[in-house]
Amino acid sequence: MIILHYSTNLKSGGPAAQAADLAAALQAEGCENIVLSPPCELVSRLHLAGAKHISCRRPNIINFINEIRRLRNIIRSKRPQFVQVYTAEAAWIAGMACKRVPRRERPTIVGVLSSYPRLGLSLKGWQQCDVFTAISKHLRTILKEDSSPLKCTPWVIPYGADERLCYPGYTPTAGWLEQWQRNHPEAANKLTICVPGAISSLHGLDDLVPILTGLLRTGISAHVYLVGDSRRGNTAYVEELKRKFAQAYLSEHISWLGVRSDLRDILSICDVTLSLTKEPATWDRPVLEALSLGRPVVGYDHGIIGELLEAFLPEGRVAPNDTAAVIDTLTQWHTYRPSSLQEIPYPYKQSDMAKVYLKLYNELKQKS
Repeated sequence: MIILHYSTNLKSGGPAAQAADLAAALQAEGCENIVLSPPCELVSRLHLAGAKHISCRRPNIINFINEIRRLRNIIRSKRPQFVQVYTAEAAWIAGMACKRVPRRERPTIVGVLSSYPRLGLSLKGWQQCDVFTAISKHLRTILKEDSSPLKCTPWVIPYGADERLCYPGYTPTAGWLEQWQRNHPEAANKLTICVPGAISSLHGLDDLVPILTGLLRTGISAHVYLVGDSRRGNTAYVEELKRKFAQAYLSEHISWLGVRSDLRDILSICDVTLSLTKEPATWDRPVLEALSLGRPVVGYDHGIIGELLEAFLPEGRVAPNDTAAVIDTLTQWHTYRPSSLQEIPYPYKQSDMAKVYLKLYNELKQKS
């Protein structure tokens, strides 16, 4: 079986990396995988996995027709059974390219949705697909409730964690631990809480004021590590947040770490990870990785956070905006830690993701 993955936005971090991770995981299952994308830092990972990479340009008004012709030639020469697209642009080009391919040789176009498809040209691009997958149950629910004009109801196939990197029992290197303890002496004898994600109002960081205040009143000395990009948020919001922390005498209990390449290590050594997102999200890699590392997570029970907690740690779910319930859960866990996870539950490993896609491909082949 040959799968051609087409992504016009392949890059590290976020759902944009899924094409590379899925191609590598499917390659391990015995499929032949070709990734068509602009050059990026993930190409070496594809080569190591045995997958092939073909470079292309990001489509624009000038080269759009040429990219359609180029993809059509690749389809005719490589003869993939499936063209899997990860962006609306890729879906549009794949649809146009396949129209001139004889029907008996035409591959099935599989659209991978990680967020709700916007209206206009973006939606028209996705409508070129024959079948869809959704990254979470929440995304499929949104599509159903909003009467999405997509051709069919998506399969739910989560973007799993890389079990080679994130697994229960993982520990950072001794050198990393030594440096962390040297740089962060405030963590000693404290309840350490990691809050990963962009520093923005959508991530509910204002709720840290009542949560930290409540913990301190119960006699629990806690320290929060904010790991995320403040540049993605409103500068005025960041300054207002710092002012609120200062007014509540909490500044010394909060460290702003910014964007870190060692987030996995930080998640693994903190006592708890906290998710306070105000809106239901369709995807959250840091929370998935924290849970896959066997670390406790407390989060508002909606969207993908609710899904992940239901599968990994149901006692970590609290009603959205219920800061009192967050305080109560953290207080209980400070005394009696929840049981440690021994295995990442199905289907939240990348190998699981590959197996479910294989099941989808085989079903589609039987119907064709």
